Parts: sequence; C-alpha cells; structure tokens
Amino acid sequence: MFSAAKRYWHIEIIGSLDKPFSWKRLFQKCRRYSRYRYVFWFRVAYVLNEQGNKFWRRRGKLLNEKLSREYNVEIMLGATIGEGLWIAHPNGIVITSHAQIGKNFKIWQNSTIGIKGLCNDVKLLIGDGVRVHAHACIISDDLQLGDGAIIGAGTFLDKSVAAGHVAFNRRTTDVREYDTTSMGRLQQ
Repeated sequence: MFSAAKRYWHIEIIGSLDKPFSWKRLFQKCRRYSRYRYVFWFRVAYVLNEQGNKFWRRRGKLLNEKLSREYNVEIMLGATIGEGLWIAHPNGIVITSHAQIGKNFKIWQNSTIGIKGLCNDVKLLIGDGVRVHAHACIISDDLQLGDGAIIGAGTFLDKSVAAGHVAFNRRTTDVREYDTTSMGRLQQ
C-alpha cells in the first residue's frame, strides 16, 4: 500500500523517477508549498481508497473530505488519475468521480470537470499530458480529451477535443466612452 503512494510522491513531488528519492526532500517541498502538501495527502487518500478493505476505504474517504474542506479542492476518490498529477494552485478545483484521467495531467485553479447527470452511462476520458487552465469548466456525460489536448483559460467545454488540439472560447472586450443617458449614473 505504502509503495504505491511512494511512487506517486516520487513522480509528482520529487519531480521524476530519474531523481533520487529522499524523504527529507519530500517533506521540505510539502512543508514549503501547499500544492505539494495537497498532492501528498490526496495520494494517501487515493491509495487507501483503492484498497479492497472497507476499513481503509473509509479512512481514505474521511481524509479526502478533510482535504476538501482545508484546501477547497474536491477531487472525488472514484476518479482515476494517472501518475504525474500537477496542480498549479490548490483552490476551487472540482473533478467528478466519473473521470478517467491519464498521466501527466495539469490543472489550474478554479477549474471544474463534471457531469450533466442526464444519462446512466457516463464516460469522461482524459488522455495523457492534458492541461486544463484556470477557470475552465468541462461538463458532459460523454466526452473525450485526446493526448496533449489543452483547454484554455475561462473555457466552457461540452464536447470532445482531439489529441494535440487546443480548445478555447473567443472573447471580445468592448471599451466605450461613459454615457450617463445610456449606462446610468455612477454611484458616489
């Protein structure tokens, strides 16, 4: 059980399997950076939840609930997340338990990967090396993001994206002269 968590920590916190594992280095990075601290404890909960034993699954669920309250990150334990999870800022991230995420997944703050809940057969498949930037919202019951797909900041996505493609919403900003007759009076 502990060796599985150690492999995740080696890849996600130390940096890669090529670097030598050091408990001192692991704890220094976890103490210094909240994103590594979150990933450390999330992987403990994740590994406990994968155990067949009802006792350990319950402990993993309780730990994940505590992490959700403390870090404002709600990654459900039913989600399958490959090695190399990278969280830029552990704040406002939500990932449904129906998601199957590949290796080297990167996600930024205030992003959501969820389901509509309109059908019983839900498939959210996310490939290797996918990046989901800040304030992105991915909501669908049947969606596939290919390997290396990039979801731009502030994007709402409800359809599949092929491997190596970028998805983003176009936005325009209008700057106009202030007119009290059409826009109302400013508050003092």
